Amino acid sequence: MGMADAVPGVSGGTIALILGIYNKLIFSLSEFLDFFKKKFPLESYNKFIQSFQFLFTLGTGMIVSYYIVTKVLVGSEDQEGLLLKSSTAPFIFSLFFGLVLSSVKEPWQRVKNRTISRYMLCFTGFTLVLLYTNLSFGNGGGNSLLIIGGALALTAMLLPGISGALVLLTLGQYTVVANAVHDLEFDIIFYFLCGGLIGLFTFVPFMNFMLLNYKEDVMSVLTGLMLGSLATLWPWKDNYESKGVSPNMRVDEVFANFDLISIFGTICFGFLGFGLYLVLKSLEKKVD
Repeated sequence: MGMADAVPGVSGGTIALILGIYNKLIFSLSEFLDFFKKKFPLESYNKFIQSFQFLFTLGTGMIVSYYIVTKVLVGSEDQEGLLLKSSTAPFIFSLFFGLVLSSVKEPWQRVKNRTISRYMLCFTGFTLVLLYTNLSFGNGGGNSLLIIGGALALTAMLLPGISGALVLLTLGQYTVVANAVHDLEFDIIFYFLCGGLIGLFTFVPFMNFMLLNYKEDVMSVLTGLMLGSLATLWPWKDNYESKGVSPNMRVDEVFANFDLISIFGTICFGFLGFGLYLVLKSLEKKVD
């Protein structure tokens, strides 16, 4: 999940859904937050401990992998990472394009009663992602923007199809936050996490309620969100700078700007993403 959250266009929530732990993640977060909201009730102590153990283990893995992967993908001031180079970025995007494309069926399989309204919910989710992808807020700074970015990004990380990294990219905060994690700039991390806590305390109770009462409607929307995210993960782009979401190249432009070996390699990475999906599905059985 940490690896996925490091890539604009991919959500850690997608990985949680593939692994079959998405509902458990939302319910555990809800139990954890309720314990504090209700002022530490003794009757909820055991549930709190179980939720804490699950979230601590998951969170540790996410933080470590996010740190390592962003170091490789974003790089440093002296050397650009793999995601910022036109020679390597298409391979990374293609890998996750294949992963997300092959996993779109996961939430849709959970929709047993496929009514017209649920197809419309799916289309709505798809449209929302496309609209958001075309937004750009510039390359801003300041503590207030970090708080807003934290609230939106950490909320997005819990939604399959909505990328927290993409949110930061459109806010111009992607490299700011990634570099702050690498260089341990605690002031930036503090404001970002404050925003994240605001997002968690508002979004998690809502999502928990929706999953308990409108699960198939939620899964319909999530299917659309994941389909929409494929546009962001299209491997061939006009540029790969971290200052915003770059327009995708058309097929004819791809052949004009990339050689056949590079194109073939990019396609192979897409199939590798499908293989990664199969590996994650095998892990789901072990989790169960």
